[in-house]
Amino acid sequence: MTLRTRFTVAVACAVATVALAITAVAFLVLRADLQNQVKGELQQQAAVVHRLARHYHGQIPAGWVPPERFGASAAYAQVVTAQGTVWAPAADRGLLPAPAAVAEVAAGQRASYYTETTLNGVHAMVLTTPLAPGLAVQLAVPLNAVDQELGTIGATLALLSGAGVGLATLAGWGVARAGLRPVGRLAAVAEQVTATGDPGRRVEVDRRDELGRLAASFNTMLGALQRSLAAQRQLVSDASHELRTPMTSLRVNVELLADHPDLPAGERQEVLDRVVAQVAELGQLTAAVTELARGEPSPGRFEAVAFDEVVAAAVAGVRRDWPRIPVTADLEPCQVSGHADRLKIAVRNLLDNAAKFSPPGAPVQVRLRGGELTVRDHGPGISPADLPYVFDRFYRAAPARAVPGSGLGLSIVRQVADRHDGTVGAEPAPGGGTLVRFRLPVLASGAARGRAAALAGTPL
Repeated sequence: MTLRTRFTVAVACAVATVALAITAVAFLVLRADLQNQVKGELQQQAAVVHRLARHYHGQIPAGWVPPERFGASAAYAQVVTAQGTVWAPAADRGLLPAPAAVAEVAAGQRASYYTETTLNGVHAMVLTTPLAPGLAVQLAVPLNAVDQELGTIGATLALLSGAGVGLATLAGWGVARAGLRPVGRLAAVAEQVTATGDPGRRVEVDRRDELGRLAASFNTMLGALQRSLAAQRQLVSDASHELRTPMTSLRVNVELLADHPDLPAGERQEVLDRVVAQVAELGQLTAAVTELARGEPSPGRFEAVAFDEVVAAAVAGVRRDWPRIPVTADLEPCQVSGHADRLKIAVRNLLDNAAKFSPPGAPVQVRLRGGELTVRDHGPGISPADLPYVFDRFYRAAPARAVPGSGLGLSIVRQVADRHDGTVGAEPAPGGGTLVRFRLPVLASGAARGRAAALAGTPL
């Protein structure tokens, strides 16, 4: 069952319930009103009987019966004694049974009351009321006219209720069709995206209610999916292109060793060294591609990170792996919101990149102030034409192509910065070299200020 059908059925059921309740209440009210009119008529007839009985001054003769007709609607009357004896015309004797309650009314032990019964197949209302000491009178009025009128009223109410339910169903169907049209368009676009695998379609947004917000959110999701697929395809394409060169070179060297088993030892060692270097390069490239393909943790999984400690750990690793490059560090304690492992990878890539392009003995200067990490090297620098592209995937400037690398390190740095609401940029350093600025929002906390005083003089 479609959503439109369920909505229409729900509206129809709700309207039917309300209409049924209103019809039932109206019917009961009208029925009570008509019955009250009949009761009023019986009371008037009872008053006439009492006036006739007063002519006997309390000495009503045995077997006395009121006149047969008191009006157009009067059909039957009988007198009952306290002993249960019924005074009625001979032809109608036993027509209306006299239960014990009637004798109680005659004896003064019970008040007047109304009942409904059937006389000769005719639905009637009966009034039992005291007549004189020891006597009670029963007056019966047919309810044919009342029943007929109630039947007409009931049929009219049922017809009106059915028409109301039908109109409400049509109105509900129209409202559901108009209101759920955006949902239908959204479902159609989702089905097309599923069938074609192309997230380039969009849902038209022409309203500002909840359905409009849903359509806008769906468009935003499709845009994110489209960008993700484009980035994925670009990553696969770039990785395939970059892997082709080292794989070809590695195959040539391996084939050379296989085809010339009698190579001199020096040449064989040189080829083996190239193979080892190419395998290491492939490993680094694979690790970098894997890091780029990994999803960053969502902001909801971030935690407070001592960024200065992350930088200090990265500096220690660079000093160990690049012993010929001196690294100086001036770190101000600060806390940021993020993922410590990702931040360490980004900082380490910045430091490795600076150490790789620095000549032996030229220092790499690291400084952390107010959430901004600056890394300055004394290498050849980056030309102004290459600066806008140094953080793109697999981009390598012409001077850098002679240095081992994949062109993914700075891309990882930018990805980490973006996911942490930070920025990264490169610029020429005064006096030569390159200066990279990596900025992150700082958490202002008392703990960070307390550690600043404790770590101010701690050497790295």
